[in-house]
Amino acid sequence: MKKRMLPLLLLLLLLAGCGREAADSTGGGAPAGERLAPISLSLEESQAMARVLNANRVLYREGSLYCYDFDRDWKPVLARYTWKDGKLSGFRVLAEGCVPEYLCYVDGWLCYINRDTGAMERVSAEGGERQLMRRGPCSCLTARGGLLYYCDEAGRGQALDMARNFDTLVLEGPCSFLWPMGEGILYREAESGRILYRNESGREFLLSPEGASPPLVLEDRIWYGFAGSLVARSFSGGEDLVYALPEHTGDPELLPVNEGLLLRGICDTNGVLQWEGGFEGPFEDLDRGYRICDWLGEGLWVDTVYEPDGRIRCYLLRDEAGNELSFLAGKIQ
Repeated sequence: MKKRMLPLLLLLLLLAGCGREAADSTGGGAPAGERLAPISLSLEESQAMARVLNANRVLYREGSLYCYDFDRDWKPVLARYTWKDGKLSGFRVLAEGCVPEYLCYVDGWLCYINRDTGAMERVSAEGGERQLMRRGPCSCLTARGGLLYYCDEAGRGQALDMARNFDTLVLEGPCSFLWPMGEGILYREAESGRILYRNESGREFLLSPEGASPPLVLEDRIWYGFAGSLVARSFSGGEDLVYALPEHTGDPELLPVNEGLLLRGICDTNGVLQWEGGFEGPFEDLDRGYRICDWLGEGLWVDTVYEPDGRIRCYLLRDEAGNELSFLAGKIQ
């Protein structure tokens, strides 16, 4: 299963606020003369992609907020709250004994991967019996176009039609990340860390060298970490941009917002200290401990706030109207 990655300190990132042209190209992978058709994602699509990169444990839909939570005995559950007029209420347990990740909604069902078992499961959005869909271990679940895309136990990319309970193989794999995009599939090889795009005809285009971090697409650029840098490669033929990163041991958290791309990171040289900022800063000290974004979209932002030792402190919810509150286990502040 995919582990939840901690974002890293980006305090030294682009103090001058400018990128530099890539020294060389890592393109290729397709027959000579064939070019990758231009691709561009909307902000909403990029935010959905960012949620999957963080194995989202929160899902908001039509006034209901679903999330990994705890019951009164502090046992893990899938819970639902009601969000209305800037207020959260109505805590209800939908499924007990599970740690839901990659939460998504399809035809009245909440689908997710149970981190404790790696199995793909579903439960009615109104609550009810939990149903096993695939034993797994599975990862990287997302709902697109009425299908559930995921990586199976062998790392193969599958597209599940729930109505027919039928899987269609879309990638031989093994892959550690996949995202349906345009008329093809963007994916990251599990062993090499290379990022590729396979178009509708089966042609593959190499978008990164080996060892790249899982990618985020924003507008017409694909962003990924590589060799101490953050790379932005254009799908439309523009120049690559390379931004220097400090030495780190994990992947940066990239969050698409109205203003562009927000970066977050962690420094653990003096306890656990988190920072955030854009390419030009300023970088703000958030708090001791750290946060991971579990929902970003439809006017809501929900962070999971962790203690330095990794225990969940609370969820922090903010909306476009400026409302802010914290909640956990049915307690709302």
